[in-house]
Amino acid sequence: MARFHVFRDGNVWAEFETPLIGDFNIRNCLAVIIAADAWGIERDSIREALRTFKSVRRRMQVRGIEREVTVIDDFAHHPTAVRETLLALRTKYKDRRVVAVFEPRSLSSRLAVFQEDYATAFQTADYVVIASVFDSGKATEKGRVLDTNKLIEDISAQGKPALQIEGADEIVRHLAPQLRAGDVVAIMSNGGFGSIHDKLLQALRL
Repeated sequence: MARFHVFRDGNVWAEFETPLIGDFNIRNCLAVIIAADAWGIERDSIREALRTFKSVRRRMQVRGIEREVTVIDDFAHHPTAVRETLLALRTKYKDRRVVAVFEPRSLSSRLAVFQEDYATAFQTADYVVIASVFDSGKATEKGRVLDTNKLIEDISAQGKPALQIEGADEIVRHLAPQLRAGDVVAIMSNGGFGSIHDKLLQALRL
């Protein structure tokens, strides 16, 4: 549970707790608190709603745990969302290795417009795997495509192990033998990513 205080006029107005993690989720909670209070909802009701809130699917959703490896699914595709997701996971899993697996699938992530932003978005991960750009031929019609080889070079230059691997099956074959107890695998894509979550969990069961 994350706990935080809300101040009003320099004084503590209330303390809240939520199962959500990460600064961006706390900011979302604060927006909800402000709106709910403006609508006249009782403070205790707001507090209870946040305490018992069940997050939506694909937002740091734990898809399964096998061999003490936690596999997480997240919809992150914009570099800011990638950065915030990994920061939140680093906060929750402080002493564990965080493996980031990212598929450039949304139109904006497939284009080079965020090339430099992605290079710094993975700073809090311990190991990074970038999949090939989804349907790169179609993305080319819209502009210059994200250079995943350059992205890997830039991430590696930060002293972080990073690889570009074709797709879900190849990534699972590479990762499964290397994962160890305690690892957290954050799989980020705005699509199905070739059912990589289920495939990785299945490989870990073998």
